[in-house]
Amino acid sequence: MKELFKLISNKLQGWYYYQELKELSSLAFIGGVIWLFYNYGKDILNFLSSNTGLIYLSFLLVAIVLGIAIKMYYRVIVIKYYEKDTDIRLFEKNSGSTL
Repeated sequence: MKELFKLISNKLQGWYYYQELKELSSLAFIGGVIWLFYNYGKDILNFLSSNTGLIYLSFLLVAIVLGIAIKMYYRVIVIKYYEKDTDIRLFEKNSGSTL
């Protein structure tokens, strides 16, 4: 059962590795965004300039910053965990001096 699931998941994920499909999906996304702004641009800008829109934008900015911070934190943890050399200094400059 585990091998069957692995085979199916590989087949489902494998379609995205074709370069043409990546380009088509990117073009479709960009086209959709352009169409959205062309048809609803004035309404979107009015909403974003309102108090509710500014609150949503601030929450989005905080979520992006938190996501980046969490990703960087866990990257350091993974590097520390999987690094076999205990003398490595993660934040060492190229000149050899530490922070």
